[in-house]
Amino acid sequence: MITFKGLVAGYGRAGDILRGVDFTVAEGAITCVVGPNGAGKSTVLKACSGLLRPRGGQVLLAERDISGCTPAQILRAGVVQVPQHHGLFPSLTVRENVFLGAYVNRRERAQNRRRHAEIASLYPLIAERADDKAASLSGGQRRTVEFVRALMLSPRVVLLDEPTLGLDPKACEQLSASIGTLNAAGVTVLMVEQNVRFGLTLADHAVVMEGGRVLHTGPADALLADPDMAQVFFGAAPPSEKR
Repeated sequence: MITFKGLVAGYGRAGDILRGVDFTVAEGAITCVVGPNGAGKSTVLKACSGLLRPRGGQVLLAERDISGCTPAQILRAGVVQVPQHHGLFPSLTVRENVFLGAYVNRRERAQNRRRHAEIASLYPLIAERADDKAASLSGGQRRTVEFVRALMLSPRVVLLDEPTLGLDPKACEQLSASIGTLNAAGVTVLMVEQNVRFGLTLADHAVVMEGGRVLHTGPADALLADPDMAQVFFGAAPPSEKR
């Protein structure tokens, strides 16, 4: 679905953050990118969504090179990024925030209303809290609304940047269910996550990055169970060995 080939990217004169990134995101799967701070994880998402223009290499969406496309062009091609945090307008209602996800197609009012109804059937919160201000929602509920907004354009791919940031355990449970519903609807998910256990438990595939390069790719459950990786990320034995 998405292939990164020798991707090089950075910010201004700071130098290259990504130094030849290569990996593939399988269609219909959840892929989680993990690694230490400064590894370049979020930079990968920005290069994919067009928020950052690559300095070298390619980003391919189903074999189409989108490396030089604008964010609007990439959005219309079916790739939507959910912001890391504070992605909602707190003074607007849940309904108003969700409809903003279809802003580029705002003239298609009937189509947008149908799409909103479809999504509300998958996420009851959207109907139950439609007229409530976003400011009144819990952290997990806000993240759910952000995901739903991303679905308004019927995307092929959703990019999630640190979705658990600032969430308590209960909100993380809500988040996990929301991402599962998103993926069950046929959406490919590329996720960057600092909460390694959360991300790898949810994902099908894992990518480990460090220093702007890919160190490892493979099944997420295998990585989670690997004693060496568990020591690196958790400072302990893998979950299967804990009692």
